Amino acid sequence: MFKEYDVVYSNEKINEKVPYNTKGVVVMILDTKIPVFEIEFVDADNQTLDITEVRGSQLQS
Repeated sequence: MFKEYDVVYSNEKINEKVPYNTKGVVVMILDTKIPVFEIEFVDADNQTLDITEVRGSQLQS
């Protein structure tokens, strides 16, 4: 399971702003049983693309 501040990548398209393999950081752990995280996704210049809730199965390290 991921911890707060871990760098992660989307392993699928999350939404229109967050395509496959987008870099992000775990901002908050919302649920440990499912698991669900709040992730800040960024572009190549580390500018925020989106902050959204994501299931752990949609992420990779």
